[in-house]
Amino acid sequence: MKYLLFLLSLTTVLLVGCSSNSVVDYPLYTQQVAKTMSGQEVNNPGNTINSEVPDLSKIPQYMAPGHLFSMSHSSDSKLTGKFRADFNGVLQLPYNVNVDVSNKTFAEVKETVLNGYRKFFQKGVESVNFTLTSKDFWVEVRGLVKKPGRYLVRPSETLDLVIDAAGGVQGDISVDYFTASLKQSTYEYQVLLNRYFESNETVDKIRWLGGDSVFITKLDSLSGASKEIPFVTMIGGVTKAGKVLYQKDASLYYYIEKSGGLVQGLGYEECYVFRNTKEGLKRINFAFDRPETIPVLFPNDTVYMNSKVQTAGDTWLQRLSQMAGIISTAALLIIAL
Repeated sequence: MKYLLFLLSLTTVLLVGCSSNSVVDYPLYTQQVAKTMSGQEVNNPGNTINSEVPDLSKIPQYMAPGHLFSMSHSSDSKLTGKFRADFNGVLQLPYNVNVDVSNKTFAEVKETVLNGYRKFFQKGVESVNFTLTSKDFWVEVRGLVKKPGRYLVRPSETLDLVIDAAGGVQGDISVDYFTASLKQSTYEYQVLLNRYFESNETVDKIRWLGGDSVFITKLDSLSGASKEIPFVTMIGGVTKAGKVLYQKDASLYYYIEKSGGLVQGLGYEECYVFRNTKEGLKRINFAFDRPETIPVLFPNDTVYMNSKVQTAGDTWLQRLSQMAGIISTAALLIIAL
């Protein structure tokens, strides 16, 4: 009989524990709203995530791949024409005079050009007229675009216009997530195109240097997230399960709307947030029909919306059934002893 009482007590603890929170102190969304209104801020790891786009505005205005130059000489028609620096920054001129224009000022490039022609002139090399015509940039666009290749880009053109020149993204950016990996000189960084197209915050930060490369890829909606590209994963009772781009201060309702809304017959009581912490994976239980229990969502959280309808009576019947099964098993064990 003592064994039976022990098993009953253990069963009760386990069943009650199944409905408790694994994370005791977690910020609630109602607290976040209240603190925001009072000028304070909830401690949310998402607040530390900034754009990885480097600030290139302070780089000196050097000559670059794609720049177009004009040259002429009154006594030699071969020296008359327009010449563009190639993707590697090499300016190929008549009489096999090649000049690397990268990281040089115009004055330095002109001096190098004139020095290259001095051997062809006993005097009067200064009569070679050399000017800068336009400051276009070569940008190579590859990956999931319809027309990959190298394109001449004006200084004012933004990333979306460059991608449009390559035929646009090959896929539906309203459904899937796409990234652009950029290499510019010694800088390498990644831009999430969905966020870029929805916001103007990073538009002015991308500055072309010439010889840049842009590689477009698609993120698997069920692949792992990272700090650089944070997501909230929605599973269970939503129309379109998968990852939703994390938005600072956004509520659960925002992520539900981005996931196509709730399915019919949602079980409101047992909904969970699974969160990786320093102590390991934690579970937060909340009730969707009780807004005061809904937590603040952090980057890389997984939200499970219970898609099974269960009333309180159904839950207790299920637990009683579980208890009855355990009691029956315990009784058989006791009889066997």
